Amino acid sequence: MSVIQLWRRIRRVDKPVAVIVGAGNLLLCGVLFLMMIGGALGFEATTREQETAARTLAGQTFGCWLAGGLLLFSVLGMTRALFSHLATMLFTPVALALILMLL
Repeated sequence: MSVIQLWRRIRRVDKPVAVIVGAGNLLLCGVLFLMMIGGALGFEATTREQETAARTLAGQTFGCWLAGGLLLFSVLGMTRALFSHLATMLFTPVALALILMLL
């Protein structure tokens, strides 16, 4: 398999990958948001130290996932997946926070 064939195959699967990335990021952001506010199952913090540790872990996971996805999709040249990743990772926490404030 030549490099050109590999490049064409990557470009061909860009659209389905973008949909999968968007759905996965929505789920991940929801779980991380629940971790940060202390409402996720298995992450119920009972002390201030546990709350701080859960918030720090969620923030680090979010930042590494965002940076890793941006790097991976830009190196592979998957622009739809890149913009899908960026949009869902940035707008989902904002939307969840607004929903939480409105309730």
